Amino acid sequence: MQRKDQNLSILTGHLPEPLKESSIKVFIDGFGQKIDHLMLNPHDSNQAKRVYRDGADFTSGIYALCEGKLVGLIGLQFQRQKFIHLNLTTLHQEFGFWGGVTRKLSGSVFKDLHPLKDDELRVQVISVAGSFRGTGVGHRLLEALFAWGKARHLTCVRLEVVNTNPQAKKLYHELGFTRCGWLPYGPIASKAGFSSQFLMKKEL
Repeated sequence: MQRKDQNLSILTGHLPEPLKESSIKVFIDGFGQKIDHLMLNPHDSNQAKRVYRDGADFTSGIYALCEGKLVGLIGLQFQRQKFIHLNLTTLHQEFGFWGGVTRKLSGSVFKDLHPLKDDELRVQVISVAGSFRGTGVGHRLLEALFAWGKARHLTCVRLEVVNTNPQAKKLYHELGFTRCGWLPYGPIASKAGFSSQFLMKKEL
């Protein structure tokens, strides 16, 4: 049987307009539990799509396509660029003044607790469509990210992985990431499905 990752094409820094909506769907499907209970607490999935679609910088992404369908993505943070940025005006429109302010200020998993140096890159989000998980898509996306960083003479890639995702942590180790810190959340993040995050980095 042919592996699905053999049919992949990778797009970097550019995403055709028709695929932008599906990229937000892949992101939300991968982070649904965290979005619902930690990051945004939306009324429904359509509201979450509106908020993240409005705040997305698609030029800060690397995308995996299979037969024209978007099946995975990496959203990156680099210097002043960021894949996901919560727009306060949009938050006010969707949740009211105080609802928007509290969501903007709340501790989101997207908030960079350790500011990046100019020569560092952070994986803000990585998500793969459900039917393509375990087929090598995440590996291909990360390899493309490493090449992207090296071409720009960056020295390091950083990311966080939750303690309840040992498969992802194993993949990162296999790709050369090492643990460089730990963030405990305790009961604050329990409904989101984890209690801590491992900080990891890889030298380029």
